[in-house]
Amino acid sequence: MRLLLFALVVFGLATPADAQSAAEPAAPASLPSDDELAALLSNPVTTAADAYELGRRLFEARRYESAEQAWLRAFALGRDPRLLVAVADTRQRRGDEPGAVAMLEQYLVERPEAPDAESIEVRIATLLKSPAVLLVRSKKDGRAILVDGVPSSKKTPAELEVDPGVHVVVVVGDGRQVGEKTVQVGYGEVRELDFGDEVTSAVAVKQSEDAKLAAQRAMEREDQTIRRAVIATGSIAAASLVTGAVLAGVSFRQDRERRSDPSQESADRSDRLALFANVSFGLAALSAITSFTLFMTHKNKRERAAARVRIETFGAGASATLRF
Repeated sequence: MRLLLFALVVFGLATPADAQSAAEPAAPASLPSDDELAALLSNPVTTAADAYELGRRLFEARRYESAEQAWLRAFALGRDPRLLVAVADTRQRRGDEPGAVAMLEQYLVERPEAPDAESIEVRIATLLKSPAVLLVRSKKDGRAILVDGVPSSKKTPAELEVDPGVHVVVVVGDGRQVGEKTVQVGYGEVRELDFGDEVTSAVAVKQSEDAKLAAQRAMEREDQTIRRAVIATGSIAAASLVTGAVLAGVSFRQDRERRSDPSQESADRSDRLALFANVSFGLAALSAITSFTLFMTHKNKRERAAARVRIETFGAGASATLRF
């Protein structure tokens, strides 16, 4: 009887424990809204540890801007420089490379003996090489884009990566220039460019024709100069070849006379003639090579220019002649 009572007591104690262990775990606390976050961070009772933990949860939820606010508050309360690296992470996730670099540089100032200083410097150097991004849009999609006079393979709307610096962006469509903008961008910067139908076709075509006429005149002057140089070097090559042949013939005849009259004077004369003949042949070869090189280099240059014009005309319409 006593054994039965003992078993019932043990069973009664074990059942609530088993039920509690089988219960579902408590749901995680919900994240605060932006207004609630601002109230929590400004509350005097909020500690640096509280702000850090809140930032960690927000970062895991990919609310990077809110996580940055929480970690900046934690840094203000606790002055832990490592939080600046965390803030740099949030900014880099949002595409704010300059902001990330600023936080990493401040980290090195706040923590001059940082054990990870070398890796932080490498990270800064990598971020400083980040390209800028141009978001090019037009009133009508499918417009051609030229960046610094070079046609892009993308049409509007397009996202273009460019080096930091000043760039000229031209949008072309329907055989005319739609618009032109000059922008200066830094590393990692994102700039939006919106183009409307602003420039008339007549203006774009007039600019193209003027540029084309000036380019044609410059090409004609260059062609004439190269032609004269080719003719001059070719003439020198021909004259040197004839002179070398004549001198070689005279030297051969002198060599035959030397055999019948082997005097020192005859030998010296034959050797001089042979030397002059070799010099003439060398000059002829050098002039011929120069003439051929000038001709082929200029020819290849003209072929590349013609190919570029065909490509630009196909991709950008009439205004492509501005790059001629």
